[in-house]
Amino acid sequence: MEDKLSRIRNLVGKVTSKELRYVDSFVSDHVGLFMPAGGACFYAQTPLHTHPSYMFVLPFNDIASIKIKDRISKTVPGRLFALSPGIPHHELQSDSRPRYIAVFIEKAFFEKQLSDYKVEGDVSFQGDCFEPSSNLLQYLKQFMIEADNKMPGAESVLYGISLELCHSIIRSFLNFKAPNESITQRIEIDRAVEFIHSDLSRKLKIQDMAEVACMSSAHFIRIFKKEIGKTPCEYLNEIRMDMVKKLLMTGDKSITEIAFECGFASPSYLSSSFSKKYRISPRNFLKTLKKQNF
Repeated sequence: MEDKLSRIRNLVGKVTSKELRYVDSFVSDHVGLFMPAGGACFYAQTPLHTHPSYMFVLPFNDIASIKIKDRISKTVPGRLFALSPGIPHHELQSDSRPRYIAVFIEKAFFEKQLSDYKVEGDVSFQGDCFEPSSNLLQYLKQFMIEADNKMPGAESVLYGISLELCHSIIRSFLNFKAPNESITQRIEIDRAVEFIHSDLSRKLKIQDMAEVACMSSAHFIRIFKKEIGKTPCEYLNEIRMDMVKKLLMTGDKSITEIAFECGFASPSYLSSSFSKKYRISPRNFLKTLKKQNF
């Protein structure tokens, strides 16, 4: 535990284990990931503190606000918030719990990777926000799993993931687009589409679909709309209604059975959704089918 706290301090600063008691942490020599779990990170709320490392925050909701010197920046879900080492800041207290992953990358390690890109001038983040690459969330998950499992070879694997994670962030803010990134995104969206179709009876949330695609929720919604032409919710509702129509046409199941099989909370909700889309109630649709069959 003391070795872990020492690593955390090298990345974060003079933090105590008590200040991190509500935070899940995953650390290596060069990178640390921190997620508020049961409550706030009290060190993050220490007025105008600084970090020796580069800090990148990936928010999953819009609760977190950060004061940088004399101004306040609000984090945007799905967009990376970036801060260079040594800049005074603190997270403002909130009644609701912010959800995010804070990524700390050792200064020397980050700048060594950045040197590969021949960037003109100094790179300084003052609360800048930018779109993360689609693979960032996947690297973060891999890092957490490897840091938590502590298997033989973990340090070597963590070093490799740290490199990928660091370059993913650098390429994002430099707006480097890999030639095959659109292909990768299509594959991930196709995986999410298969997941949606695999069981229409369950209650699906955007976060569930985004996790299958290894993307943040906000990024997933944008890429899904770009690839499919509809939002995830529009697509899910459309295929559910198509399935309802097919099951009604078979005549083998009641409206109640069809409602639960297609993921509707109640038969009445199914009826109102069906009527809104097709301008006819399910029962009248069935009556029309029966008349046509005679």
